[in-house]
Amino acid sequence: MHQYRPLAATLLLVVSAASLPAQLAPVGTPKGSLRFDIQGAFQSADRRFFGGQTEDYLADFGSPAFGSDRIPLLRTADSLIRLVLNTTDYRQSLGVERAQGILTIGKGTIGAALGVTSKLTLFAHVPWVETRVQSTLRNDSTTGDGGLNPAHPGLGNPADQALANAFFSSFDQALTTLQSRLQGGIYTGSDSLLAENVLRRGQTVRDALYDLTLDPAQASPFVPLAASTAGQAIVDTVHGLQATLGSLGVPWSGTTTDPVLAAGHLTDQQFSDALVDPSGPFQTFPLTEAKITRMGDVDVGAIFTVIDRFDRAGQTGGFRLAVTGLLRLPTGQLDNPNSLLDVGTGNGRYEVGTSGTADLGAGRLGARLSGGYLLRLPALRVRRVSDIGAPYAEIARLTNVREDAGDILSLGARPFFRLARNFAIHGIVDYVRVGADAVAYDSPADAIPGISANGLANESRSSVAVGGGVNYVGRAAHDCEKGRRCGWPIDASWNYSTVTTGSGGRVVKFRMTTLEIRWYQRLWR
Repeated sequence: MHQYRPLAATLLLVVSAASLPAQLAPVGTPKGSLRFDIQGAFQSADRRFFGGQTEDYLADFGSPAFGSDRIPLLRTADSLIRLVLNTTDYRQSLGVERAQGILTIGKGTIGAALGVTSKLTLFAHVPWVETRVQSTLRNDSTTGDGGLNPAHPGLGNPADQALANAFFSSFDQALTTLQSRLQGGIYTGSDSLLAENVLRRGQTVRDALYDLTLDPAQASPFVPLAASTAGQAIVDTVHGLQATLGSLGVPWSGTTTDPVLAAGHLTDQQFSDALVDPSGPFQTFPLTEAKITRMGDVDVGAIFTVIDRFDRAGQTGGFRLAVTGLLRLPTGQLDNPNSLLDVGTGNGRYEVGTSGTADLGAGRLGARLSGGYLLRLPALRVRRVSDIGAPYAEIARLTNVREDAGDILSLGARPFFRLARNFAIHGIVDYVRVGADAVAYDSPADAIPGISANGLANESRSSVAVGGGVNYVGRAAHDCEKGRRCGWPIDASWNYSTVTTGSGGRVVKFRMTTLEIRWYQRLWR
């Protein structure tokens, strides 16, 4: 019910001031007048468009076969397992990961605009923004074949780490003995050929399993379940090598004959703990909620009124055209790359734009038409480099990149119908097209070998938002007669819109409500 309060306030203004002459609120400010602007806006979204289809806002955080499609580190793990199994098509699955989220953005803006001449207005807007993302992540691991690696150097436990070390010690001793026997000429003929093949294959399997389970630099946090098909195949591969080594007179020393694999399916708690563990490969903030409350990006600029023949004395309607130049300053707070859910309060870059606004009407009917182009300049970012659809990137991928966000083309139409000269209802149709992003490493020293920084780039995308609202235009400062009180010159508007269609890359399906109040103070004539 709170969303109807701005409407009630606007209706009250109409009733109390219906006798006053008024006009559709101009973009600029009359000469010698200072306009104060206060705006409140609230946006929320729990869905988004991607490729023209709707999905959850946090769709990238879930998967029907959760694995290397969302966790880049598992791509290396999958390749190591394929080496052990001597196959080309294995991919570890941690089950079905369901991700749901909601993004809310509240913004309060204070601004001022000074009418320097009858045509030129200078303005500045200072926003205060709160962004909040709430998430719910649930994993059904029963369909997966992977679990927590109990021998992982950071996430594992001492007992399994000791077992893994004992396993590789026995493996190393066996391969060393085989190599010594080969070099000593113990084998001849087919036995010699077999021994050479076993040595090569054994070294491949040993190195792959070590890198997968125990290596401090690249051990996988998740490995196949010992009881899974892949886990049994790994154990069978090792047992086969042990049997062949035995036939060549090389016994397996020690009692640890199996590699250490996952004992059980991955739980939600294990996954959450693995993400935030300071000794683990991810080292992220908890994936429950992210909230930032800071200043947003400040806008400064100028408005030039080219033509103003709208709502002149004795006339309702007409035509008006104004052109706006905008400079957006990077005063907002950027998102933290260690908080995977974060949404910043600003863009952290300079943006330069120009737009045009035309008002036209006759009698009760009219429209405000607008179009603009926003140039978004490249800026330095600190990012975990990965594909945009694989958000669970490890801390080792954190580096400096140069982000060139796509420029924005916007077109808008607000047809209106006057219920009174100073009060109207209006519709909203807004089209926005954002160009493709481009991301590169900031310098050669920042580059991560084999990983393209442009994987972070969003594709070009477009959206259409529709809605409606009401607006009231009271007496402006220039309407005040000399020597008489002006009353309370004020403009007010309330709008609601929602994104109804999206195409191309990821487009958030926002619902937005805004309330704006503007009033004027005459400084000179």
